[in-house]
This record gives sequence, structure tokens and C-alpha cells, in this order.
Amino acid sequence: MDLEGLERLQEIDIERDDARRELQAVIEQIADPPFLATLDEEIEAQEEEARRGDQLVREAHAVLQTAQRRIEVSDQRLYSGSITEHRTLEQLQRELYAQRQQLPSLMDAEQRAQQDADLAHQAVTWLQELRGQALSIWNERQADLEAQRQAKQDTVDEISRRIEVVRGQLNDADLVVYDQYRRRRPRVVTSVSGGVCNECRLTLPTIIVSRARRGTRNVECPSCGCLLRVS
Repeated sequence: MDLEGLERLQEIDIERDDARRELQAVIEQIADPPFLATLDEEIEAQEEEARRGDQLVREAHAVLQTAQRRIEVSDQRLYSGSITEHRTLEQLQRELYAQRQQLPSLMDAEQRAQQDADLAHQAVTWLQELRGQALSIWNERQADLEAQRQAKQDTVDEISRRIEVVRGQLNDADLVVYDQYRRRRPRVVTSVSGGVCNECRLTLPTIIVSRARRGTRNVECPSCGCLLRVS
């Protein structure tokens, strides 16, 4: 078995594994913005608040206008000269005074309603601007991630081509054994230095090292299970 060739293939396979993990890590970051749904819900809630505020403004304005029209009618009656009875005049004056006394509070209510509505509209505008800015930043980030994804995919493809070249140089029977081992572990072949397995750092029995050196059959490390190659 060409353990040296398989070890060379293994290193390129491991390099591709690492490249694929990096590619997957980038792919997992490419997605719809997670904040968008939350922001849209908040914008919708604020828009509803603004609509309620506008309705309250219209209602307060209508109440104020009604009160002002009543005052105008009372003024016209009072100064038209059509009422001559003293008691009726006094009663009308008292009603007119009471109506005018209500005006400041009605005007204040309309002003407060308008301020609340304005604040709600400002909140909508601010949230929409925030959404646009956040989405712009997110899109820039996604474009960068997409560029990274393409670059890493190119790396994986380039390594895959190198793997095919190396596999084409190896014996089919060796590749069958290699593929079987590699389905169980990342490393299939490891070298032995000074009687020590370079994968798990186990000091190997002399008989195992001798068998591996002869190369007449496959010898596994009793600890990590890698095929042992002795230079």
C-alpha cells in the first residue's frame, strides 16, 4: 500500500475539510436580517398610535369648533336686540360666560392631542429611518459575506481539483481502504518518529514499529487506529 501517497491525499482532504467548515460558517451568516420583523412590528404599532392620535386631534378640534359656534350663536342672540326680557338676558349672559370659560380647557385638550399625535408621527419617522440605516448596514455586510462565500467556495473547488489529481495517481484498491478508514476518522495515515505515533503521541511497542516498517501489511496504531507509516 502506498502509505506515503495516501498521507499526501489525506493532508489535502483535511485542508478541504477545513475550507468547507469555513465556507459553512460564512453561509450560516447569510440570511434575512433578524431585526427586520421586530422593527416592522414596532413601526406598525407606532403607525397605529399615530392614527389614534390623529383621530383624537380631529375629535378635540370638533368639540372646540362646536363650543365656538355655540358662543357665536349666543353672542348673536345677546346683541341682536331680539331679547328684551331682563331675566332672559341675564340667563343668556351667564350661559355665554360659562361657554367662554370652557374654551381654554378645550383648546388645551386639542393642543395636547396634537402634541401626542406629532410625537407618534415623529416616532414612526425615526423608526423608519432606523430601519433603513440598519438594513443598509446589513446589506453591506451580506454583500461582504457573499464575496467571502464565493472566495471560500473557489478555494474548496480548487482543493477538490487537487484531490482528484492525487487520487488519479493512487491505486484503486488503496483508495477503497483509505475511503473506508476516512469515513470513521479525519486522519487515516500517520507517521512514526522515534517509535512514537505522531497522531496520538503514543510510544509504540517495538514489534508494531517493526511490522509497520516492513510494510507487508497494514498496521494500525493501537491507540488512535491510524495506519502507521515508518520512513
